[in-house]
This record gives sequence, structure tokens and C-alpha cells, in this order.
Amino acid sequence: MAGQCRVVGIAGGSASGKSTLAAALAQFLERQPSAPKVEVLSADRFYHRDMARGPVITSASFPEDQFNFNHPDALDVERLRESIKSRVAAEDAPNVLLIEGLMVLQIPSILALLDIRIFVELEADVRAVRRLMRDMQGGRGNADPQFIANYYLECARVGHELFVEPSRIHADLIVRGDADSSRLIPLLASTILR
Repeated sequence: MAGQCRVVGIAGGSASGKSTLAAALAQFLERQPSAPKVEVLSADRFYHRDMARGPVITSASFPEDQFNFNHPDALDVERLRESIKSRVAAEDAPNVLLIEGLMVLQIPSILALLDIRIFVELEADVRAVRRLMRDMQGGRGNADPQFIANYYLECARVGHELFVEPSRIHADLIVRGDADSSRLIPLLASTILR
């Protein structure tokens, strides 16, 4: 793999296990005899933060408009695309660049940059409970359980059905978000290092 950067996209629903998979995969890959340099790039870093530039949801469930992070327009796609291209072309480019995020397999200009495409699937009820637990523990934004539930029902679930789930058609590999990582990670690593 010397001099070559494999770009791997990891997509899936909110709280499906994308970040966990990317971190475990990076750690496993770096311990291999070939010791590839691995970087993880989270698409979460590329969301618009200005309500005027991204999609918003207006609902009686919320006291004010909320930014809809579960829509492709929420991402600054050009900035994400340029960051990927920049890392791949850099003198210190990693051997493996893992890109993880909800919409990674949904956006054509990002899809075109991926060598391997992975979709992490997990049942909606499990994702909803994981998301609730994560957010209540301060993992993201508002920790109020009612807000988290309403946001899930009105944004995350709808965005998953409209954009994330249909993007699985672009996946080379579909994996379970609750799979035994001691078996899954070595299999994915061997595919990436091939």
C-alpha cells in the first residue's frame, strides 16, 4: 500500500455504530505488520452551523426552529470533498482514510472519491435507544429526554428513511452495528488492505 491512499466510506443511521466501527477499524489496522497510517475523518465536522445555510425544521414540538442535521443539505459538501482530496494528495497522506457520517453514501461527489463503501445497519428501535442514551449523557447538544425524543421522531427518523437508508444501495459491504467486532474488524481490515 506504499504511496497509495485507500478511501473508505462508512455510513449508516444515527447511533448505528459508525464512529465506533471507524475507531475500532483504525486501531486494528495500525497494529498490523504493514503498520499502515490510518486517519478517521468524521463528516460531522462539516455540517453548516448557520441556520440560514442549512435545512431547518419548524414544529410545535420545539420552542424554536431546529437545524436539521439529518438532511444532505446540512453538510458543507464542497468543504468535505476538498478535505478528502487534500488528504489523499498530501505528502503525508495516510494509507487508509476512513470517512464516517450519515450521508457519506448519499452524496454523489463524495461517493466518487470512495474506494470502499460500508453501510452500518441496525434496527430503528435500537438506534433510537442508543441515541437517547448518548445524547442524555452529553454526547450531543440538548440532554433533555423530551427534546431528544421529538428530534429523533421529527428529524432523525425521517432523514434516515428519506436519505440514509436508501444510500445503502451504494454500499460494497453491509455490516451490523451490533456485530461481534472481534470477527468483523479483521474481515473488514483484510478487505481494505487487499
